[in-house]
Amino acid sequence: MTGQGNFDRDSDAGVDVSIHLANLHLVSRDDPRATFTRLAEILSIDPPSVAELAERHVDAFIRLGDQLHRIVAVIVEGDLDRGALRVNALLESSPAHPHLAKDAEGTWRLHHHPVDTELVAMWTAICAEAMARLIGAGHADRLGICAAVDCGSAFLDQSKNGSRRFCTLSCQNRTKATAFRARRAMRAATSTAIT
Repeated sequence: MTGQGNFDRDSDAGVDVSIHLANLHLVSRDDPRATFTRLAEILSIDPPSVAELAERHVDAFIRLGDQLHRIVAVIVEGDLDRGALRVNALLESSPAHPHLAKDAEGTWRLHHHPVDTELVAMWTAICAEAMARLIGAGHADRLGICAAVDCGSAFLDQSKNGSRRFCTLSCQNRTKATAFRARRAMRAATSTAIT
């Protein structure tokens, strides 16, 4: 094992959607169309979900995203117990009833909700179960909140050494450039004061 987080395809999908929903707050809430478009992108992993997505679902997905962001934030702050309790509360509020179901290709897959579950409740169950698996598998330390001052996005660190601090390379580069400019200005101010 390389030390890199290894997750199965279905768990990855649930965690990936959870992280993207946790970052839904980054989309302007003043622009419902942009939020709807972003939700469709997030749910594109499951085309039937995109087909069912309607404007009436937006506020509920925003609330789910806020709950997921709070879970990641408390875990990153070092309070895994509180994060786990919040995941348990999310599981209890969802129709999470794990069961096996045969897909169109004849493969048995683990589903996290009854077949007739409403869209937001279905994704609540999927995300809560995926976060519970992540914590239960000992990978909670792979959750992160971007260290860039103006960001705060949640992310899943899948780097080999688990030391990622930023959600994207763009945030990392912007932060490093800001720090470099600050050091250069400090040196310039110091050398001017000396002369």
